[in-house]
Amino acid sequence: MKKSLSILFLACALMSYGQIDTTSVKNPADKIDSISSSTTIGGGMNFSYTNTEKYTLGPIRIEGADNFDPQAIKLIAGLKQGDQITIPSDRISNAIKNLWNEGLFSRISIEAEREVAGVIYLVIKLTPRPKLSRFRFTGVTKREVDKIREEVDLSSGQTITENLLFTTKNKIRGYFLEKGFNNIVVNITQIQDTLINNSEIFFIDIDKGKKVKIKEIIFDGNTTIKPWKLRKVMKDTKRRSIMRVFKRSKFNNTAYQRDKEAVLDKFRGAGLRDVHFAVDSVYKIDSKNLGIYFKVVEGEKYYFGDITWIGNTKFSSGLLDTVLGIKYGDIYDKPLLDQRLKQSQDGRDISSLYMDRGYLFYHLEPVEIGVKDNHINYEMRMVEGKEARVKNIIIKGNYKTNEHVIRREIRTKPGDLFSRNDIIRTQRELAQLGYFNEQGFQVNPIPNPQDGTVDIEYVVEEKSADQIELSGGYGANRIIGTLGLTFSNFSIKNIFKPNSWSPLPTGDGQRLSIRAQTNGRIYQGYNFSFTEPWLGGKKPNSFTFYVNHTSFSTSTTIKKRDPSYQGVGISGAGIGLGRRKKFPDDYFSAYYELAYQYYDVRNYSSLFPSFSNGYANDISLKYALQRNSVNSPIYPTEGSKISFTAKGTLPYSLFDKSKDYSSLSAQETFKYLEYYKLKFTFEYYMPLTPDKKLVLMPRVGFGYMGAYNKAKGLTPFERFNLGGSGLSGVNQFGGREIIALRGYDDNALSSSAGDPIIAKYTLEMRYPISLNPQATFFVLAFAEAGNTFTSFKTFNPFNVKRSVGAGVRIFLPMFGMLGLDYGWGFDKLDPHSSGYGGSIDQSIDSKGYFPKFTFTIGMNLGEL
Repeated sequence: MKKSLSILFLACALMSYGQIDTTSVKNPADKIDSISSSTTIGGGMNFSYTNTEKYTLGPIRIEGADNFDPQAIKLIAGLKQGDQITIPSDRISNAIKNLWNEGLFSRISIEAEREVAGVIYLVIKLTPRPKLSRFRFTGVTKREVDKIREEVDLSSGQTITENLLFTTKNKIRGYFLEKGFNNIVVNITQIQDTLINNSEIFFIDIDKGKKVKIKEIIFDGNTTIKPWKLRKVMKDTKRRSIMRVFKRSKFNNTAYQRDKEAVLDKFRGAGLRDVHFAVDSVYKIDSKNLGIYFKVVEGEKYYFGDITWIGNTKFSSGLLDTVLGIKYGDIYDKPLLDQRLKQSQDGRDISSLYMDRGYLFYHLEPVEIGVKDNHINYEMRMVEGKEARVKNIIIKGNYKTNEHVIRREIRTKPGDLFSRNDIIRTQRELAQLGYFNEQGFQVNPIPNPQDGTVDIEYVVEEKSADQIELSGGYGANRIIGTLGLTFSNFSIKNIFKPNSWSPLPTGDGQRLSIRAQTNGRIYQGYNFSFTEPWLGGKKPNSFTFYVNHTSFSTSTTIKKRDPSYQGVGISGAGIGLGRRKKFPDDYFSAYYELAYQYYDVRNYSSLFPSFSNGYANDISLKYALQRNSVNSPIYPTEGSKISFTAKGTLPYSLFDKSKDYSSLSAQETFKYLEYYKLKFTFEYYMPLTPDKKLVLMPRVGFGYMGAYNKAKGLTPFERFNLGGSGLSGVNQFGGREIIALRGYDDNALSSSAGDPIIAKYTLEMRYPISLNPQATFFVLAFAEAGNTFTSFKTFNPFNVKRSVGAGVRIFLPMFGMLGLDYGWGFDKLDPHSSGYGGSIDQSIDSKGYFPKFTFTIGMNLGEL
């Protein structure tokens, strides 16, 4: 009865594609259970499920898997020579299942070659699945192909499975669905590759179809909130309209789910706690349009009831009620409750109250304890825990900036009570340094409940802080070239260490700047400055030293030694000390400066009518008080800057009242300049959208320059000139302070001698296109107004020249901030407005406007 026959234990073709319905059977080996209880297979050898027999497994042979390890196949199958096996039994079906689960074979069969003296010899026959040799896309552009390759997980040599085909199609569909192609069709054709054995080529044909827009969003059943308000809440799911011709109205399922929840939150904020959608349906209107329908069930309106506090010992219930700001009878607003308990943008929440005082381990659980007359009563159950103190400060990610530069800005010191506000301030201070990517900051508190401490890990991402300025600008009717080098993270102590030069020694947070501007012999300007922000290394007291030289002439052919030479030479130097203040708060800083300027004027009556020839000495003291709370130096989204500057010389003329200045020459009168100068500026950044991208920035500035002695009069230098671009960042040109006003020619709004009083107002709307630290790019629209005045008698803060326009700003770490504006000035110029040799006949278009391009370098247009 036991013969050397080829006996098929199970259906040999069980694994073939044609014989298996893979849509209904997850594992084709599962069909074994459907074989009858008694089967006669080949050569008359009977195997009965009711009358089983035991055998000993002999050597197992593998066929059809030359590229696979035979021992590994036997191990996966779970069959080993010498094992006792009952036939029929689950051992064979399990072996097939195990091999099938590997996903490597398209056909699997196990056959008995022969049986000798109770030893059965098996052969495992396998047909490997084909491999993917290469793949091609049709129906899409090359750019789209590059994007799709990033999405799909295809590579040469992959085993082709049903799952691979299914996943590839779904990823391609998902990519185009995100782009609004809801009629996307993907077909994959498998062609045998004749060059590579057992391999196939994928031809992936993609029919995107037309983009599908959202034509309508319908709300039904809502009575409390109007439909347009609900549609406004849906940030990324918008219907197509005339007002949104250039904006997205595509359907994205992920965004749709998020926007649905936002709509429900809008209802919940109106007291409708039980609101839900009975129906939310996305339907096809036609081949190009979708519609969305919501059937809203609002339910009853609820109100806040009694709120009681349990477990609070640090703060009284009355104080917690005040911080929470929710009273009995207020409309029930669960999102507002969560915000006031956990984290409010303005810091008005219970969590901040505790965490700013060291209670890191505090826990609060709001529990609804009952509803009466639609008033929901709450118990605020809290465990305050013990105060947590900072144990270790860990800094990661700084490969160029020395650790002490970061550590000195950190406000969370070891041993201090934990404070979330100190962490937020630390992030701001580190961002203000300009060395790190603001979007890459990470702060990770690591609590240690065992000893009541917390380690704080600061992760920073270095960015290039050095700048190379190579540019051209236009000012005073001349083209001016600029070459500048600024090293914002310089290290002077490492100058003599060759290994620290890359290309210059860096890491200690010092600032070194070298800048030159020229248009040839007409104008030349040179500046050198060095700043140590932490003089002595213990306190944030800065030290600054600078030298500068400027020369300005009217001719390129006449040399200085020629008596007919017309020009101005200005040389100066100064030292400054800065101090971060603690009162009224630590956003304040003060700066003190002692400076000397030497003016050499040669035959220049057009620029200095009262001082056309001679030299003057300017020894001045400056005091600047500033409060700066902006959150970012490149693209601020909130905070403000307030600055007051006082600059002046000694009142020399008051020490010697015997002089009659009416009889003295200009040289004798202005040998030592005397004046005082006051400036005030204020700017504020206000986010207009929840994501804080759209920002409104108003700025106002005033300046006044006065004389101690009326008989001596106002100094011919240091006056204000208004108009244009501010000479591409030059704020001292020819002994004047240059203030920009876009839409007009440079210096066109002031008298040729300059004016002692100035007023300027700016309003900007900004929106970022990219906040990438390697290339920050934002657009803006502006409205500006300003004017200069010869005296208080003529001063009128509303008598200003106005302009509007638009512009772009690009910040590149290597070049700094670059800007281009197009402004329209639409007020006629005063007869005294001629600037530096300019003309008051500024061209006017047919509408009465003054169109003007303005190119700028630097963070602000002028200083005012």
